[in-house]
Amino acid sequence: MKRQGMRAIVWIALVLASGCATRPRATPEAIRRARNPPAIVEGRVLDREGRPAAGVTVWGLPREKDVGWSPPSVTDAAGRFRLTLVAPGEYGFLISWKGITVVTPRKDDPSRMLVALSPRDSRTGVDLVFRRDDWDRALLSRRAP
Repeated sequence: MKRQGMRAIVWIALVLASGCATRPRATPEAIRRARNPPAIVEGRVLDREGRPAAGVTVWGLPREKDVGWSPPSVTDAAGRFRLTLVAPGEYGFLISWKGITVVTPRKDDPSRMLVALSPRDSRTGVDLVFRRDDWDRALLSRRAP
């Protein structure tokens, strides 16, 4: 009788304990990420002469305000980058080189463009062109006394 009573108490305790456990609440961004697998953008960063730009950091910059930026990608020797974007939508790019940063998009500048992506979408051949000589001048002016 004592064993049956103990078993009943253990079972009741387990049932009560399982009912008290709570799951963490998901944030809107976490829900969006779960519903919409990430999209991929691959491309190159080139200077005005069409030469690859190595060591440039590229971020995907969503137009939607409540979506986080993509993790950055640094271009290789051939100027190539690969971004995993956190949610579908329209993205511009933020590129940074030697402490100078350019935000995209703007229609009147070839370094600036807008890419629209769907879930699981993949875009390749996205070329970002920047004016390295303008950035060099900006660096020199920052160093001047």
